Amino acid sequence: MKLFKALNQAFCRVFHQINSPILSQKMKSSLKNLPKLKQNELQKIVQIIRENCQDVEKIILFGSYARGTFKEEKDINPHAKSGHPSDYDILVVTATKEVALDSSLWRKISDECKKLHASALIKILTHDIQELNIKLAEAQYFFSDIKKDGITLFDSGKFELAKERNLTPQEKRRIAQDHFDHWFQRSKNFYAMYRLMFEDKQWPDAAFDLHQAAESAYKAVLLVFSNYTPKEHFLEFLGARAEQYCWLMQNIFAKIDKEDEERFKLLEYAYIGGRYDPHYRICKEDLEILEVQVLKLMELTKQACEEKISLFC
Repeated sequence: MKLFKALNQAFCRVFHQINSPILSQKMKSSLKNLPKLKQNELQKIVQIIRENCQDVEKIILFGSYARGTFKEEKDINPHAKSGHPSDYDILVVTATKEVALDSSLWRKISDECKKLHASALIKILTHDIQELNIKLAEAQYFFSDIKKDGITLFDSGKFELAKERNLTPQEKRRIAQDHFDHWFQRSKNFYAMYRLMFEDKQWPDAAFDLHQAAESAYKAVLLVFSNYTPKEHFLEFLGARAEQYCWLMQNIFAKIDKEDEERFKLLEYAYIGGRYDPHYRICKEDLEILEVQVLKLMELTKQACEEKISLFC
């Protein structure tokens, strides 16, 4: 009888492991590298969330405060053309999808958090544990980064986070297709906005939209081929990595002479200048040349991604 009971318990443990996400090492949980004020504010945020929601399983700090790269108002150069104080990025993991999607509940919690008048803007993201673990198991880049860099502020101990597993070809194809559908559509949407701004002679706005069309195309390539994209907006940086997967993208933005280089710099700076710099200038002729280059980039993106996706079988 004792032997049967022991065998049954062993079987249950194996069965549970097979049917559960693969467990991983524990995340960081210490806030000691943050100033005391920040630690106290984060503890109060956790208290508010838990007092208003009984379904919370994990609360995770992610982003620049978790990485230790945060900036406060005093760190921002008042004469700089870009930059803003870091936010408190909080992921709340719930047991059920219904609670995670309860917009009225999270609006109420956000309103309560605002009453703290914290030193940083509080942004709350919610996901249920099942959805989160699926994304982690599939190595979805945004969630993988949260797991790698994040700090656990609260853990009920009822659930573990999954780690990346080997995906089937069908899963790889689905994930790659989802990435392509999302990012290439973004690229097309920004290009459509570019045309509207161009026709309206809003050159700075047009330049920003053209920059975003190019950025989205590059990110489509990176995600389809590697299931990862860095948190970057610099086209030269993204392009250098995309070229590793599609050599035809080399020299898309020709830099034969100084004029070419200056034109590309205008597009690169449009991410900031096109929105925030009142002195940013770009002419119609430069935009027309850059438009041809971005359209070529989008064409190559479509070809490369569709070919790569077709190989997952």
